[in-house]
Amino acid sequence: MAKASPQRQRTCPILALPPELHLLIAASLIFPDLLRLKHTCRYFNQLIPPLTHAQLIQAENTDYAITTGIYACRYCLRLRPASQFADRMMRRRRGRFGRDACKRFCVDCGMQPRNGEARYGPGAQLGIRGVSLVICIACRELKVCGRDRWGRGTAYCVGCLEKQK
Repeated sequence: MAKASPQRQRTCPILALPPELHLLIAASLIFPDLLRLKHTCRYFNQLIPPLTHAQLIQAENTDYAITTGIYACRYCLRLRPASQFADRMMRRRRGRFGRDACKRFCVDCGMQPRNGEARYGPGAQLGIRGVSLVICIACRELKVCGRDRWGRGTAYCVGCLEKQK
């Protein structure tokens, strides 16, 4: 059996096609196959444009996204795991099939100030996977929510609340 030449081993038939055909192939792929092609090499990563928000919303409704528990963020335009979203962002209207799913944003984007858009500010209490968190008004970090003597959440994290006592 003859060995293949080293030059022949390095060539890839699909890369020999013109870029126009690569784009047509990419346009016919569905999620997650499009992302798999995009991540095969630098060439396809640069050639294939990032998914639009509408495409991300469609992608989050695929069987793959449902089984892996990923959701679209409207600001960073990424598919992120459920643990990166506040519980309220994944229920009812902003849930996976909700009418306001296109308005969902992840916690990281919610922490960034943005003009004209309501996001999370100091003192905001969030539930993430059933855990009460707060953007502490003292240290300005997202931490476990401190509780007052009646068990209600405060605008301070546990550490800053202890320092105040």
